[in-house]
Formats: sequence, C-alpha cells, structure tokens
Amino acid sequence: MSSESTTLVPNVENESTKPKRLPRSAKKRLRYERILQQRKQAHKKKKKRISSNDPSSILLPSNSTDSEVLTNQGIPVTGKIFKRAANERLAEINRESIAPIICIDCAYNESMSTKELASLARQIGRCYSSNRRSIKPVQLILTNWSNDSLLAQECRRVNKGFDNFQIIRNDKSIHESYPTEHLIYLSPNAEKQLTEINEQNIHVIGGLVDESVRKNMTFGVCQDKNIACYKLPIETYMEHSINGGTYNQILSINQVFDILLTYITTKDWEQALKKNIPERKGWVIKNKSDSDENKTDIV
Repeated sequence: MSSESTTLVPNVENESTKPKRLPRSAKKRLRYERILQQRKQAHKKKKKRISSNDPSSILLPSNSTDSEVLTNQGIPVTGKIFKRAANERLAEINRESIAPIICIDCAYNESMSTKELASLARQIGRCYSSNRRSIKPVQLILTNWSNDSLLAQECRRVNKGFDNFQIIRNDKSIHESYPTEHLIYLSPNAEKQLTEINEQNIHVIGGLVDESVRKNMTFGVCQDKNIACYKLPIETYMEHSINGGTYNQILSINQVFDILLTYITTKDWEQALKKNIPERKGWVIKNKSDSDENKTDIV
C-alpha cells in the first residue's frame, strides 16, 4: 500500500460540531441571568409562604422597623408586605370594633400656632406607626376632626399617605360621641392616678403639644363635662433619678399613647413607663427592695 493511501483526511463534521468557546462577557451575562432567575424563584417561594391576606401570620413588635419584621415562622417580611398586612389588620379592627379605643381629642386647634400644629401632626403620625406595629393594636380615633382644618393640612404635609391611614376620623366631640361614664381623660393635672385599663372604656389624650400646655386646660374640660380625669401612675411606680431631670409629668401625645399601648399589651405599668418615658425627664423605676423595706418600717 502506498504512502498516499495512508494520509489521514480531517473529519470536517466533528470539527463543526465541537462547541465553541464563549467570550468572557457572554459568560458573565449567562451567570447573571442564572442568579437573577434563582432570586426570582426564591422570592416566589417566599411570597407563597407569606400570605398577605393573613395579617395574623406576621409578628409586629412595637420597637421594630419594617425590615426587621418576621412572620411566626421566622420568615423576614418586606416593607410592602408588612404595610399591606398591617393596614388590613387595622382596617378589620376598625370595621369590626374588636379592640380597645384610644382617642386623640383635636378640640384645641385654635389654641396652637402653626408650628405647634405641625408638631401635633407628627405626633399623630408616630401614634399611628406604633399602633401599626403593635402586637395588640387599638382603635385609634381622632375626635373633633375637620378635614378642612389647618391640623388636617399639616397631617397631610408631614405624614406621607395620611388620607390612607387606618385612623377613624370623627367630627364630633368626645362627650357627643361616647357615653360620659365610659370616658377616661388623661391629664397630668388630674388628682387620681390610673391604676388599670378597662378595655370597655374609651381613653382620651388631649391634642396639645408641649409648647402649648396650659395648666389645667384638659382638666378644666373634664370638670365642665363631668368626665373622669386621671393621670398616669408615674409617682406610684417611679421616683426621681439621682442624675437629675425636669421631673415633670408632661409627655408628648405619642409617648402617652405608647404607654397605654404597651400596658394594654403587657399589663405591666413598670415596663410601659420605663420604656416610653424619656431619661431626660429624670424618672426611674422604684427599687423594689427599698419599697419593701419602707413598707416593713411603716408596719
């Protein structure tokens, strides 16, 4: 056999079917698309596990941010899902009247400046935010409310989406809206201290900011309308700090609201007061051992 007959002929078919090497940019694009697809699949699975139509599946700690909220199964919830679920839960509470009522009495608008009304509007927004995150939310009601008032304008200006807040707005006064015997008005000038919260009663916070507090203003309204007036039990559970402070009992609206909300959830005044009264006020929880010793000495 001649040498010519042994010459190898290249396999053209095999060469053409051999996979071509992708450029680096194409590899990056494919890898990115694969990761993106994996993320989409994971997001779909998460959304399937978290039912936005079941607000009770979400834990709403009052001191958390939207991004920290978890479901009962420990699954993180996005801000959008949290807000939708929380709003649906508050809407159901307001619709069915199945929770305690806390009112903010907006009857003092004419006594405040524009700056003070803006401060009041921010405090109302903070109350709503606390209520939305609470494990046990309440019905938050604004009485003596007018959609055309300067306060309403400020609420819309400083609180994004205020008109969609799950807050009940009532244009009537407190004593026109509810039986007087079920009203409990909170005032730092009251003589009696609130010892417990009966969830059948309506607890009222006067819509006044710190700058415009006038002594006995809300207390005088209660006397005129024969409404029961109480102050928070700060003196019962707290004492003056050795570090100093203002030592006054005048709190912002959202601080009073948070104290009531915490107590409704925990049934613990010490926890409610310690958590929500600023340190600059100079109030600290009483030493229980000292209190017990004093009681023994008295006996």
